Amino acid sequence: MANYEATPAELARYGANLSIWQQIALLNAWSPLLAYGQRFMAETDPYKRSIVVAEACEWLATKTKAGVDDRIVSRVADVLKTPQGEALVRELLALAEGLR
Repeated sequence: MANYEATPAELARYGANLSIWQQIALLNAWSPLLAYGQRFMAETDPYKRSIVVAEACEWLATKTKAGVDDRIVSRVADVLKTPQGEALVRELLALAEGLR
């Protein structure tokens, strides 16, 4: 079995060299993703799961410096939350299930 050790550049890139306080701050800043993940895992309805994913994408889009992604993701999430959006998601899920 190969023994792998991260390089200093990899440690810096992935934050492994952060102090415990920096790690806590990073976890605090990105903890909403954990909440979205918990909601996703707890949800059994595939359509409702897609809503959780859309909301997580909206949150992630706010973390970028570009504004266009915020607007586009918000519009897609708004469409998904309509009855027509639900029908579309459920139809796509049925098609995907049929491809298995």
